[in-house]
Amino acid sequence: MNIREINTDFLFGMSMKQIRLFLIAALATLIGLSCPVSADDRQDISQLIDAYGQAMSTSDIDAVMRLYTSDSIFMPAGLPTAVGWKAVKKAYEQEFQTIDLDVKDVVDEIVVRSDMAYARTRAIGHLIVRETKERKTTDNYRAFFTLRKQHGEWKISRFMFNFTK
Repeated sequence: MNIREINTDFLFGMSMKQIRLFLIAALATLIGLSCPVSADDRQDISQLIDAYGQAMSTSDIDAVMRLYTSDSIFMPAGLPTAVGWKAVKKAYEQEFQTIDLDVKDVVDEIVVRSDMAYARTRAIGHLIVRETKERKTTDNYRAFFTLRKQHGEWKISRFMFNFTK
């Protein structure tokens, strides 16, 4: 059977040219999705997220900011988006005045595409509201990191977190 003889009605009346383009796009997508994540990249990203958690638990603003790109964006739950390195630093300074953290980040997913990656995480531990001394569990905390590799080193490019409750 010749490919031109195939009934294409099931493809919503697409022309043969459209079908070929669709198949090429689908194949390219599958090839892209099947690219393995380098074990080194996965380890480097996990170490970056661990370093972030440690810096947060010690309220070390300098250590946190060393992990960010110069064009970073921080989107904290319930607060305005901080755009740019200086604004991100100011947002963390305000956060460290408000809460203390004792957390361990758990990485649920890492996806790497060339020099960009994302990681989906959650935190296990507690936060303490400084003003009230109220201790809250972080069981309902989740976070999303967008990362960029610069000069051979992974950095946080975009970061957002929220709470499920």
